[in-house]
Amino acid sequence: MKGFFDFRSGPERERDYQDFTERVFSGGLPHKRKVRARLSEVLGKKDVTYIFLYYVALKDLLLRRPKLTFEEGMKQVCSEIRVMKLGKAETEAIRQVLGEDQAGMLS
Repeated sequence: MKGFFDFRSGPERERDYQDFTERVFSGGLPHKRKVRARLSEVLGKKDVTYIFLYYVALKDLLLRRPKLTFEEGMKQVCSEIRVMKLGKAETEAIRQVLGEDQAGMLS
């Protein structure tokens, strides 16, 4: 069971985290930094921590469920993560950076 009560062992949690990071950021830490920097650049904001959180959740969801559209994925992610309300500018920035990432421009 994942979530608030996580009964997985330390090695299981570490394995799951490694699987997740390799899936979302196949280029490792440099890839992750490029994505975050690109979000910051597109939005013209220095701190994109929460927007990056939505980006990562969306990308992971779309990788695991490739038949979902961007809009369907955003709707699901926004219903599960409620740290901020994304405006049109944030949503479009996520769409743009995700497209660049999927095209291999940020790996």
